[in-house]
Amino acid sequence: MKKFHLKNSMSILAGIGAAALLTAILSGCNEKKNNAALSEVTDFSGHIASEVNVGYVDVTGSGKLTDTIGLARDKGFFKEEFDKISVKINLIPMTGAGPAINEALASGDLDIGTLGDVPAVLGKASGIDTKIISFSDFAGGASLIAGKGTTYTSIADLKGKQIATQRGAFMHRTLAYLLEEAGLTFKDIEFVHANAQTAAEMLVTGNVDAAVVGGVTLARLYEQGFNIVADYRTSSQYRNAGVQIARTQYIKENPDIIKAFEVALARARLYAKENKNALLEQWTSTGESASSYEYLYPGHDNYPRLRSAPDLIANYNDVLKFLLDNDLIQQSKKFSILDWIDGRFYEYALAEVGE
Repeated sequence: MKKFHLKNSMSILAGIGAAALLTAILSGCNEKKNNAALSEVTDFSGHIASEVNVGYVDVTGSGKLTDTIGLARDKGFFKEEFDKISVKINLIPMTGAGPAINEALASGDLDIGTLGDVPAVLGKASGIDTKIISFSDFAGGASLIAGKGTTYTSIADLKGKQIATQRGAFMHRTLAYLLEEAGLTFKDIEFVHANAQTAAEMLVTGNVDAAVVGGVTLARLYEQGFNIVADYRTSSQYRNAGVQIARTQYIKENPDIIKAFEVALARARLYAKENKNALLEQWTSTGESASSYEYLYPGHDNYPRLRSAPDLIANYNDVLKFLLDNDLIQQSKKFSILDWIDGRFYEYALAEVGE
């Protein structure tokens, strides 16, 4: 288990109270019991849909799938599981990242979305009726990057400078933490709202002084020699935990579709665990370099946990508090992270593959 930052733990105590924290801890000690309590329904049979639309974050606009979902597709796990129930799965790249996935879930254009923690919580708080059907892990994160040849060593050196990142994404939270640690606020910088790809392009062209990005975009800038001012690999606060969410009504109407999705994901997870280079090979199959993968994921462990755990619950409560404290959502929109989880499907899937 990765170490969780002390500040996060303190903010949780302030934001949700000791009783809720105790509930989160107990959920990790007896996860199956907790998830069973979330729903009494155990019948996964039946569906009315003939297709399922799954949206994933495509920050580069290339439509590439470099992660476990890509592995599930390319190893045939999705096809095998969905052929059993005669359903077609459509994997849809979303270049607007998490916010675009939220919009598509709200409109019904997507049925399942895989996205970062901040946009997922924002979407739920905005009224999109979803359930968490599985969790990723703290494998990725966002770093603060400045231009080539610059000598900035901390965000304090960028006071008064232009810093680009995407509002309402996990990179936004990373920037907030960086500023707080330096005793600064957003008033001390010139904040430029841009998605990851645009922020990187603005940095490359010199239109901003720095950017906060992650994933493939971060790896490419690192390999091009840009200045990593704050590296996400050095602090748990700069990491994000992804999540798979589905529309609640879709879950009710198509339980065996959600089951098939989670089983395929569990199979891909197990394959990645048992084959150390599986996700490296998936990464390079899209044209990305092996060195960029090694930089981002030196442990070759960027596969999802699927199950919830105390540190994941704590992270999501901390995200909720961050959004409330920064007026990104109203206090009246606060909700229970535990009540948002439907753990039936990942528990079934993990048991199916023997985990």
